[in-house]
Amino acid sequence: MELSIGKIIDALDCEVALEPADRGLVIRDITWDSRKVAAQGAFLAMAGEKVDGNSFIPAAVESGASLVIATKDPEAAALDAAKATGAAIAVVPEPIEAMSALARLQRDELDCRVIGVTGSSGKTTTKDLIATVMSARFATVATAANQNNELGVPATVLNANASTEALIVEMGMRGFHQIEGLCAFVRPNIGVITNIGVAHEELLGSQDNIAKAKSELISALPDGEGIAILNGDDPFTPRVMEVSAAKERGIEVLLYGQSEGCDVRAENVSFTEEGQPSFDIVLPDGSRSRAILSIMGAHNVGNSLAAAAVGHACGMDVETICTALATAQSGHMRQEIAYAKCGAKIINDAYNANPDSAAAALRLLAIMAAEGRKIAVLGDMLELGPNAPALHRGAGELAASLGVDMVVAVGELAVNIAQGAREFGGKGIEVLEFPNAEAAAEGLKNIVASKDLVLLKASRGMELEKIAKGLVD
Repeated sequence: MELSIGKIIDALDCEVALEPADRGLVIRDITWDSRKVAAQGAFLAMAGEKVDGNSFIPAAVESGASLVIATKDPEAAALDAAKATGAAIAVVPEPIEAMSALARLQRDELDCRVIGVTGSSGKTTTKDLIATVMSARFATVATAANQNNELGVPATVLNANASTEALIVEMGMRGFHQIEGLCAFVRPNIGVITNIGVAHEELLGSQDNIAKAKSELISALPDGEGIAILNGDDPFTPRVMEVSAAKERGIEVLLYGQSEGCDVRAENVSFTEEGQPSFDIVLPDGSRSRAILSIMGAHNVGNSLAAAAVGHACGMDVETICTALATAQSGHMRQEIAYAKCGAKIINDAYNANPDSAAAALRLLAIMAAEGRKIAVLGDMLELGPNAPALHRGAGELAASLGVDMVVAVGELAVNIAQGAREFGGKGIEVLEFPNAEAAAEGLKNIVASKDLVLLKASRGMELEKIAKGLVD
């Protein structure tokens, strides 16, 4: 972020409660956490359900904030503190709109490749892989963790500056026009869609509607110049291209995957006993090189191909792409490996889940070597709509079909996982049920043995990391 206080105030729909001592002072950072305020930074004081950021204005300016963007008229203590340091205070009606306005202003200052990433599953990992590849050649800024909402997306744009050569922005979606709204200020010139699944079907009603909503990213690409990078193995990709009129608008389309006809494809895929894939990446010009990943799972073949397609679109050669992919690491609670006190290996993939990502996690469990039992701890997957029971049963059936020794179902919806596992696996699979993560953590302490391999997978709200902590501690 490199915007003067004067430019920021002029761009905002605001009242200036305290004029800046220097309108030309450049603001280099913005945060809504008063503990993270930096010198020459801005503090966005938001009123939350439990904490009102406006009450932290004195602490923020004393920590070095040069600009406060308040959402209420400042109290006397805030004004006095700001006067003492020379900080300015602007008051805005809506913090989200203020962040979007600042991001739009910052985007106008940027001259770099802007890559938007969305999808029903795998978008955070894919975003991280794209950042790993692009960082091998370009000065790169990317979304932190999975901050892909109305606050996180503008914050990502604001993290870029004049030296940024590649900006990678992950975009989440919970309804129509949300991605469209984000793209209005992100203005991507490359768009990546990982897949169209059933996550958020409860909110959008059908998988076709999900495809339409995700297609807003491709619709936002500039006519005749944009590049769409789409999953050639996903049956909804033709629908995305139709809805966005990609070809009619002169958008270059790069398909990635293992299907025939994919522009960027994987060949000769193999796995280690730990589930780490190796494969040849073949680019449209026929060049190829071997990618050897340290991250696990067959799904990361596709995620890596998306990153390779972005690298190729930006002029990178296949050898450089593969060398970069070899350095990629898993994010927090995304296939993190831990060890229980008894010695069992835990695959903590508990950050989030939907039917597609749960299936990918179960297939990873199936290909990994284990001397003891393979135990799948599966919890509720949320926002799946009326098909939720059947989708949960399907996860249990898949676990049984893959030869998992034990399924542990956690939560109300997960009773359907247990049912599916029992019906498909019969007496060949052991099935346990617990109402929540705390009960499962306590129960599994006396069940998990030293040579077992344990997978944890559920929606974020189920907090299955508590099970990992219970087993480790």
